[in-house]
Amino acid sequence: MTAIAPAQTHGVPMNSFFAFKNSMESGGPASVEEQVKILKDIGFDGFDNRDLDDLETTLQALDRHKLKLFTIYFTVKIDPDETPFNPRLAEMLPLLKGRGTVLWCNTHSKRFKPSDPAGDEFAVPIFRKIADMAAPFGVCVAPYPHINLWVESPEDTARLADKVDRPNFGTSFNLFHWNALGERKRPIEEVARLLAPRMLVMSINGDIGPHNIGPLQEEKIDTYFNVLKAFRNAGYKGPVGLQCYLIPGDPRVHLSQSFAVWRTLRDRFTKE
Repeated sequence: MTAIAPAQTHGVPMNSFFAFKNSMESGGPASVEEQVKILKDIGFDGFDNRDLDDLETTLQALDRHKLKLFTIYFTVKIDPDETPFNPRLAEMLPLLKGRGTVLWCNTHSKRFKPSDPAGDEFAVPIFRKIADMAAPFGVCVAPYPHINLWVESPEDTARLADKVDRPNFGTSFNLFHWNALGERKRPIEEVARLLAPRMLVMSINGDIGPHNIGPLQEEKIDTYFNVLKAFRNAGYKGPVGLQCYLIPGDPRVHLSQSFAVWRTLRDRFTKE
C-alpha cells in the first residue's frame, strides 16, 4: 500500500461529532426522542444505535431533529456453528438507504483468539456478504476493534479490509480499545497512516467513570488533539464518535462537558 504524505490540518473542516448510544444508558431518558433532543440541543451532529433495536423509531427521531445516524454497533460471529449476524438486516437495510450509516461490527469468536488471522477464512466471506447486502443502500461496513474480541486491534481492521476487498468495507479506530492494548499498541502516527486511506469511523473518550470510558476532560485535551491530528494529517476527514460507558447522572451534564472540550479542539485546529 502506498503511503500518503502528511497533510496540513489548517483549513480542513472539523470532523463530524456524534455520541455513542451508551452515553444515554445510565440516568438518561428512556425515550429515543428525548435522547436525540438532548444531542441536538448540545450541538452534536448525530447518534448511533445498538444492533437493529428500535431502528425505525431512532431514524424518525433523528430526522425530526435533522441529525444523522452515523453508526450501528452490529454484532458479527465468525464461528461456523453460530448465526453470523442478525437475520433482520435484509429487511432493515432499506431504512438506511442514502444515510451513509456505518455498520460497526463487534466481531466474536470462541474458536479463535483475539487477532488470530486463522479466523480470516471464516470472517472474510461473512463480511463480504454483509458488505454486498449493504452496498445498494449506500451503507458501509467496518470491524470494531475491541479488546479481547477476535477483532481486537486497529491493525486487524486493516488486514480484513485488504482481504474483504469491497469498496464499502473499511477500517476503524477506537481510542479506548487501542489504549487497552498497552505495550502492544503501535505509535498513533503509524496507526493513522495505516488506517486513514480506508477509514470509515473513529472514536475518542475520556478515562474517568466506572470503566475508564467517560466524558472528555479539559486536562486531557493534548491527548485528544494529538490523536485527531495524527488521523487528520493522514487524510482522515470522517466522523468522530464520543464513547461514554455507564456514566451516572443526567447525560446532559457529561455530554455538555464533552462537547465543550470538542469546541476547544475545534478552535485549536482552526488556529493551527
